[in-house]
Amino acid sequence: MMRHAPLAVPLLLAACGQSGEEAAQPTAAPSLSATAAPSAAAVPEPLDSRDPRKVLAAWAQAVSLGQWDAAYLYWGERGEASGMNLAQFRARWGKLGTPELELREGQAEGAAGSLYYTAPVTIIAGPRRIEGEVVLKRVNDVPGASAEQLRWHIESTSFDF
Repeated sequence: MMRHAPLAVPLLLAACGQSGEEAAQPTAAPSLSATAAPSAAAVPEPLDSRDPRKVLAAWAQAVSLGQWDAAYLYWGERGEASGMNLAQFRARWGKLGTPELELREGQAEGAAGSLYYTAPVTIIAGPRRIEGEVVLKRVNDVPGASAEQLRWHIESTSFDF
């Protein structure tokens, strides 16, 4: 279950235009085999949002529900930018069970034709509290940019587990 920090998550949800009830509704996890490449048709709606906070909240929801296939898709290149294939990703993140997440407001910045959004996140898995950051990225609206480049996606995380 996703843990809502007293101030941070409600503010994040309000900024996303969602109420707590809307954000609590689970998104269907795409059905993927360990060897299948995620397809654009399997991508949940929040993946294509123009708001990085909505993408972060949707990723956090997938993680808190243990929907590892869906969480994988929030990474760039439909998961491959995580540095793992889907089976490896499931094995690593699956060790967390169904953790609670605390999201805090992030910082947006631009650099060399790209936009970045970095947010502090705490993963609570049993007695463990794993502090880190999630960095989302997208390319600015430039001619010739692909839909994949234009979507907010996870570029990196700093979790050590």
